[in-house]
Order: sequence, then structure tokens, then C-alpha cells
Amino acid sequence: MKGLQALFRIRETYIGIIAAIAFQIIFFSVWMTAYDGVNDRAENLTIGFINEDKDIGQQLTNEIKASMPFTTKDFVSTGQAEKELEKRNINMIIHIPADFTALLQEGHDAKITYSINQANASLSKTMMENVAKQVTAEVNHKLYPLQQGEIIQAFSQQFTQLPLDQNTALLMKDTVTSTMMRLQDRAVESSIIKTNDVDGFAANFVPFMVIISSFVGAMVMIMQHQQAAQIVQDSVSKWSLFWARQLINFGVAFMLPLLTIGLMHLFHISSEEGFLTIYLFQSLLFWAFLCLVQVFVLIFGNIGMVFNICALSLQLVSSGVLVPKVMLSDFYIRLASLLPATYGADGYYTIIFGGNADSLSANSRSLAIIIAITLTISIVAVALKRSKSIHSSEQIVPATAQ
Repeated sequence: MKGLQALFRIRETYIGIIAAIAFQIIFFSVWMTAYDGVNDRAENLTIGFINEDKDIGQQLTNEIKASMPFTTKDFVSTGQAEKELEKRNINMIIHIPADFTALLQEGHDAKITYSINQANASLSKTMMENVAKQVTAEVNHKLYPLQQGEIIQAFSQQFTQLPLDQNTALLMKDTVTSTMMRLQDRAVESSIIKTNDVDGFAANFVPFMVIISSFVGAMVMIMQHQQAAQIVQDSVSKWSLFWARQLINFGVAFMLPLLTIGLMHLFHISSEEGFLTIYLFQSLLFWAFLCLVQVFVLIFGNIGMVFNICALSLQLVSSGVLVPKVMLSDFYIRLASLLPATYGADGYYTIIFGGNADSLSANSRSLAIIIAITLTISIVAVALKRSKSIHSSEQIVPATAQ
């Protein structure tokens, strides 16, 4: 009982209990509200159409668009559509070739091509693949009865021209009709092209893994540095202590990417970018995490870790690694633009899967802006904090002795 009483005299004991409770409340609140109604916002996903067939293809395109819960966009050229797909402005391309109707009329199999960018959120990729399968099945369901009817009509016309008695012609017609109706064939085949695809299931989770490991690592590091700063704050000026912590943050931020890249090679995670590009991007990402975590700790002290727990959960749900950002509510979409994980996830999609290299530069600039803003806030917070007199204890003792 003495040990229990001793622990409950220390503030950190209560902080630990509160943190455990806060984790549960915050994660449930954030994740449940962020993903509530996601399926109802499927219209925020965009599918591009390239229809080069003006007969059956045009009719099918109109019917597919009318039955889809997604936003649709027409393209006149494959190159233009592929650029939009590469930039992740659209989620899939449905291409109906010019010879679609001709192949069907000749009795050959026609083909619809679906292009899906793999450098995207897991939910988006899964949904688009399911849409491709469903569209092909529905097209076959509509087209094959038409083909059956045309074939039966052609046989019927031929039977009437043959020198057969009427009963025999009718019997043969009925036999052909029943046989054709029993056939289950596919008039249209699907071809799914996965752009920016990589081998290995684990590669899909690299953006998510890097974000959560980097941010949690930043939280633990800043928390420990805050405790160390509290121990030495009586003997070191606040500015000397602050700039020392920034040097440590900068040094760790530019050393940690060596470990990240090494682990990616160790687990055979291939990348589409060079060593220097990955190194600099990961350095900026981790530095941005450190600066963001540091702001709350400098302003609120140890209680600031509660805000960092919120920031962790908010970034995981809004970064776009699990659910596309466009399927979130407007609040979370706007919030995502303020958090470094959003740009980290988008950048790592380019690093791991390839694609639009310009987006990597844009994401790096956004991380640099976040670093500059959070560092400025930290400087203001330290400036407003009251300085403690250095060696105050040594000054008090002699005065008491006199």
C-alpha cells in the first residue's frame, strides 16, 4: 500500500492514466466521425470515359454513366486521360475502342479496357476493380440476349428458304431457339490495366507504415526531450535550451532517413525515385512531424501530448492512405491540407509506385512551409514563456546563511 500511495502522490501517475483513457476516447471519436458516411460520398470519386465507338459503345457509355454513383468525365484522347490518372485527379479510365460494335456484329468478342492507378488509397483501388468487374458483367448481361436474338432471327430466315415442310422447319427453329437460350457466353471481355503497379502486397502499406512509425517516433522523442529539458531548465537559459533542442531535431531528422531507406532495401521494397530524393523527402517529413509535436509540448507542457494523440489519429484518417481524401467530409478534407501526413502519404505513393514526379516537389514544398510555420509558433511560445533565473539555488543559500 505504501508503494501505491507513493505513486499517487506523483502527478505523472495521473497523467499516464489520463493518457490511456484519452487514447480510447480520441481514436474512437476521430475514426468513427471521419469514416462515417464514406460510402455516401462515392460521388466524389471520378471515372474517366474514352468512347471511340459511336454505335453500341455510345449507348453503353450513356447507360453506364447513368447507373454509376460516381462522377464521370469524358476524354477525347487516351493521352489526356492518362495524364489525369497519373496525377490522381481521376480514379479509373474506361476505354471502349472504335471497333467495339463491328466485333460484336461479326460474332467476335469485344473488349473494354479499364486503367486503374495503383498509387492510390487502398479503398479506391478495391472499389475501382469491383466497378470494372461489375460493369463488364452488366454489359454482357445486356448484350448477349441481343446477340441471341440476332442469331435466332438469322436462322429463322434461313429455315424459311429451305425446301422443308412447315412442321419440320418449325421444329428445327424451336430446337435452335431453345439451344441458343441455354448458352451462357460472354460477348465482352474486360482488360484491367494497373498503372504504377509494384510486386508484393506489403508495398501497399509502406506509406501508412512510414507515417505512423515516424509520427509516433517523433512523439516519444519530443516527450523524452521535454522531460530532460525540465531537469536542466534551472541551469540553462530558455533560448540556449530551445536552440539545442532544434539542433537535435535537425540532426535526427537528417539521420533517420538512412535507417528508413535501409529497412526498405532490407525488406525488398522497391522505389521509383533515387536515394537522394527519398533521403531529402523523408528528412523533411520527419522534421515536420517533430516541429508539429514540439509546438503542443512547448505551449501546453506534458498535457500537450494529448493534443499530439489527437494529431496522430487525425493524420491517419485524413492522409488518404486508407480512404481517399475526397470521400471524407469537408471538415476532414480541409484539415488534411494543414497536416504533414497528407503530403507525406502522397509523396510516398510517388516514391513507391511511381507516377507524377512534380507532385513530389509540391509535397516537399508544403512540408517545408509546415516546418517554417510550426518553428515560428515555437519561437513565439518560448519568447512568451517566463525565464527562470540561472543558479537561483546557489544565490539563495548564501543569503540564508548570513
